[in-house]
Amino acid sequence: MTVKSMDITTEAAEPVRKAYSEMTVLVVDATDIVRETVATMLRDMGFGQVLQAGNGEHALSMMLLKKVDLVLSEWQMPKMDGMELLAKMRADKKHSRTPFIMLSSIIEQAAVIQAIKSGVSEYVVKPFSAKILSERVLRAIEGPARSAAQKKAADSAKDEPLQQQPLRILVVDDVVDNIQVISEILRKDYKVGAATSGEKALKICAAEPQPDLVLLDVMMPEMNGFEVCKRLKADPHTQHITVIFLTALDQTMDIVRGFELGAVDYITKPVNPPVVKARVKTHAALIQSAKEMRNQIDTLQDSFRLKNDVEHILQHKIKGALSDLQMTLTALEQGADDAATVRINSSSIRLSCSDLTQQVEQLLVLTKQD
Repeated sequence: MTVKSMDITTEAAEPVRKAYSEMTVLVVDATDIVRETVATMLRDMGFGQVLQAGNGEHALSMMLLKKVDLVLSEWQMPKMDGMELLAKMRADKKHSRTPFIMLSSIIEQAAVIQAIKSGVSEYVVKPFSAKILSERVLRAIEGPARSAAQKKAADSAKDEPLQQQPLRILVVDDVVDNIQVISEILRKDYKVGAATSGEKALKICAAEPQPDLVLLDVMMPEMNGFEVCKRLKADPHTQHITVIFLTALDQTMDIVRGFELGAVDYITKPVNPPVVKARVKTHAALIQSAKEMRNQIDTLQDSFRLKNDVEHILQHKIKGALSDLQMTLTALEQGADDAATVRINSSSIRLSCSDLTQQVEQLLVLTKQD
């Protein structure tokens, strides 16, 4: 199986990536390993300085000493949580417009809506990949004014049913016959790839498109399954990938060790087809559910932005243009006998009408997006 690595340095993204080196980012999370993982992802994106804080209070004290261009914060923290931090930032003129990305495992719709209404730039559900974080960071920095091409691409991705995108499963085993047996069991429902060594498996998992789930043999030469799993979970770019061990071992300690390294399940060999199907189906459903939830959260955020855009146009542009038009008409009535005044006011009315036409057209575009 050959997988090409995705080059994320496109011409469109290059100007933004160059700007990253001049930006300071603050990562706020009570857990050291989570903070460092997110910080590593951000450094890999090219950010010049990545600061870390253990809670909202610590974050605010750091922001008093250092200008911060982007904040990524966990919701649930001691002393001051992510929502409290967000509220204080939005209430402060200095930080009211600073992009704020909420990182959380909370997926209840009411909570997500609360965060959106409170002013988050993006809401990212844990666990997430480096690719997802990179996309959300770009959107948060750019704000709602994304290019037409980006918007069209995002809409196309959302419109495509998730059912038409079969999950990618990577089977890792040094015995080719074992790979063939498992592939035959699963290939009808999933897109199945293979690797005959731990080193090859790591390379495939690090490239795009990444597998959603890895069926990983424990006993392999050179690099066993435990080491492969350990490396996958230690790398910010691959730690989100679900791992199920394939093992002939029946010792409890080996099974426990697999769970401690981050695996979610195990399947004993020789494999039983109904068991393989059932175990994979259970975890595939969880993966699919997480994808659907992320899509729903993205839709909530886009809908809220759209509502704000429409209200802004109505309140600040169309209402203002109508007010100007009324004032001009009054002036026109009062100076109806002066030809020069009529020409000036008529020109002003034409400009107001042209402006109103543009705003109405923009509203029509927004409503079509909705």
